[in-house]
Amino acid sequence: MPSMPTVSSSGSFYRPSLPSQISNKSSSQENSQSTESGSQTVLTETSSEQDLFSALLEDSSTLTASDISDLYDSGLFTTMSSLTGGSLSSTNLLQKTLTNLNTLKEEQKDLSLDKKEDLLNKQEDAQTFKSREPSILRFKINGYNITDSLTKVFFSDPEADGSFLLTGDRRYYVNQLPRTETFYMVFRTVSSSGSAVSYKVQPTVVQDSKNENSFVYKLGNAKNLTAEKTGNLVVMHFAEGDLKVEMLLDIDKK
Repeated sequence: MPSMPTVSSSGSFYRPSLPSQISNKSSSQENSQSTESGSQTVLTETSSEQDLFSALLEDSSTLTASDISDLYDSGLFTTMSSLTGGSLSSTNLLQKTLTNLNTLKEEQKDLSLDKKEDLLNKQEDAQTFKSREPSILRFKINGYNITDSLTKVFFSDPEADGSFLLTGDRRYYVNQLPRTETFYMVFRTVSSSGSAVSYKVQPTVVQDSKNENSFVYKLGNAKNLTAEKTGNLVVMHFAEGDLKVEMLLDIDKK
């Protein structure tokens, strides 16, 4: 289960984990022809909108899966529609969702003591019904097992039509140096019939240093991604050029 945020004497509600601070659950080696060191954050090319840059680069911080999970545990949001005013029709749904999540993250730093206590009470209440544990059962890119390098995964609650947000933090190695990245994937329902749902998938990836040879970076630049849900399982298969992706999710696990 995600760790609960704590109230500190300094007045900060919680200290978000930056990509460079994510613990190393497991690691992988991915060579890079051009890997830059430093504190810069790089987004994949498919998400170059200036507003998204501004939202994700606030004070050189990255909106990680751990941050989003903390916001969820705080009771500040549940679904994407709770962040977007109930609308899922925007063509920039991922951008709008991440921008509003970043706003919530920043607002937490300035909460009054009363509001912090109210949120802590909501957190305690939330633990009584958090039995849903969606998970990534398989995630391979070009035959490589990405799940081994994931340090944190978060699923939003599904919308009434089945749409949801998946995000994950990843730690791996390039030339013996640790690298981190966070991916965001909106699964937007385009059609449904009973327990069968078809999704259009919109991805983007944020990296601590640019590595175009990262498997997940390549996924973040992929277009026309789709997925299918049958029962509680979501399957995504994608093969184009030198990129082959396999993903299997269990989104309704109890």
